[in-house]
Amino acid sequence: MKKQHKLLAGAAVFCLLAVLMFTVWRTSRPEPAEGEKHITVEVVHKDGATASFAYDTDEEYLGPLLEEAGLISGTESQYGLFVDTVDGETASYENDGGWWRLSCDGEDAQTGADGVVLEDGAVYIWTYTVG
Repeated sequence: MKKQHKLLAGAAVFCLLAVLMFTVWRTSRPEPAEGEKHITVEVVHKDGATASFAYDTDEEYLGPLLEEAGLISGTESQYGLFVDTVDGETASYENDGGWWRLSCDGEDAQTGADGVVLEDGAVYIWTYTVG
């Protein structure tokens, strides 16, 4: 009986911590800025070739902007858009372990493209990554 109480107490503490962490995450994430923003998107292809794209937009998130522009495409999932094609090149994890890595101003993105908040003057880089 005592073992069940400890197990229930542990589960309750775990649930409470999970709710607390989710609340902190929701309240501390950046809010989208209103108005026009100028951003740069760079693409580093598998062969090392690079391409650069400039956008002036009032869009709030990176994913919808780049999808509408035709720069990225992928598959929708419960977690958002899984990007498999950037600038016409499709990454194939099955063939060579390839995938597209997204970085924002030199830092790896903490969310998928759909959740990346656009910031005026920011540089977003898609890099074909193997492994």
